[in-house]
Amino acid sequence: MGIGKAWLLACWCLAASASALEQPPTCGPYRVALYEYGSLAYQREGQDAAGIDVDIVDEVSRRTGCQLETFVDSRVRTWNDLINGRLDMTVSAIETEERARFAQFAVYMKGRNRLLVRADLARPVRSLHEFSEQSHLRLAVVKGFKHGPRWDEWIDMLRKQRRVDEYVDADMAARLVALGRDAAFISEPVVWGRILAGSKLDGKVTVIDAFPTDNYTAGLAMSRKRVRDDDVRRIQAAVAEMRSDGSLYKIFSVHLPKAEAQGTVP
Repeated sequence: MGIGKAWLLACWCLAASASALEQPPTCGPYRVALYEYGSLAYQREGQDAAGIDVDIVDEVSRRTGCQLETFVDSRVRTWNDLINGRLDMTVSAIETEERARFAQFAVYMKGRNRLLVRADLARPVRSLHEFSEQSHLRLAVVKGFKHGPRWDEWIDMLRKQRRVDEYVDADMAARLVALGRDAAFISEPVVWGRILAGSKLDGKVTVIDAFPTDNYTAGLAMSRKRVRDDDVRRIQAAVAEMRSDGSLYKIFSVHLPKAEAQGTVP
């Protein structure tokens, strides 16, 4: 090989090495647990899961190059696996002090829960006080859910009175309310459209906004044990960009009325 060719080959190898060094390290693959909850995520017969959370994960993956593999699981198992370092991420997760010890967050939504009470009760319920004072009324909740500090405090009070029934998902909770097993469940505008329609409770509940200031923010919860810090920052930056360029609103508005979509983007 001539000196000229050798020199060109050496330059090419150096350039290739420099290019390889400039490439960001592989992000993932990471397993992301979804949960069925109204418009956030739902199963379609014979098809993959769909919904707001699915679209957000897909867009984050596209922007970051991270390999994010979604699957549907129960909320209880999801949080147990995150706590014990067996899961990488989950979606629509409300950040609490306890959860912040084992997960980092990329917030993409905000909301506030309400109490949805059957409208055909013998004694109508228009407030938490009226619900609380009727000791025979029972509340349906989803195992593993957090609802906001004041809501969780009220639920704990009912638990001490043995008036809380826990179910695997929100659809089941709503169905048991429709059947009369429970008198009420907790939900929010971002999800209750599909839930009420599926349980045939649409137009048959009284909505009680008991804690107007008990708002929450939620988003991707990423395991401190399993997700690299560089990847966390990459994902957080992508979500922030989606918020600022209007992409989050576009995703929410595909699944929700415009007013609800606007109220959900933080």
